[in-house]
Amino acid sequence: MLTKEQYLGAVAERVQRSGGRLNTVQIGPSAAVVGLFTESVMMSTMNYCVVAAAIPEVSAPALYDFTMLATQHARANVMGTVGWTAASVVIAGLIGDRVYPDAAQAASAKSGNQFGGETRMVAVDVSAGQMYAFVGGKLWGAAMHSSVNAKLTFCFPQPAEVYQQVQWAQSQGQPPPMPPGPPQGPPPGQQPPPGWQPQQPPPPPPYPVGPPPAQGPPPGQHPPHYPPPAPGYPTHGQRPPGY
Repeated sequence: MLTKEQYLGAVAERVQRSGGRLNTVQIGPSAAVVGLFTESVMMSTMNYCVVAAAIPEVSAPALYDFTMLATQHARANVMGTVGWTAASVVIAGLIGDRVYPDAAQAASAKSGNQFGGETRMVAVDVSAGQMYAFVGGKLWGAAMHSSVNAKLTFCFPQPAEVYQQVQWAQSQGQPPPMPPGPPQGPPPGQQPPPGWQPQQPPPPPPYPVGPPPAQGPPPGQHPPHYPPPAPGYPTHGQRPPGY
């Protein structure tokens, strides 16, 4: 029997195979597999964000909440200005041992038109072997939606296809696809926070600043005082020897 962890591992493997940047991010209460793609379609930049997580049971409220959090993560990592020259496409999928009918209906419903973007929801029931998602066409943006459908069906295949892949890997003595581990953060107290710089003392000046202080006589002493010479008396240095 196919497990939801094996299906999630297949999603991660397909993200890497198609050239996506794979990460593991905490989305709500679940550790989600996140794949980021940037492609060019019809003179526009397509930013794909494929987000998948495994939970025991998939309901419509859980699917809506997960899609909202995945969309927020995708908007924070979009490349370019979303609008006329760039589009942000979010494909959010939950894999569970059971998918409730309301979640299957929500995932299969036709997605609404969005300016500069598209959001698709996916619900995968590994016990029943069903994948629920909207992969239909639209009159507006036909080329973009065709690309979205191809990305969705490749990253979220039918469970039967993943099960065959797992059986083939086991027959070849290879481990089945498994999702990457949970996101690892630095242990507290071992690394400084981002942007922190240690305070360094200012370097000494390359040359002395200002003249040195004048040196006076020791405390309690006074310099000798010589009276001025008498008129006609030669000054010191002008007297002849023996004068």
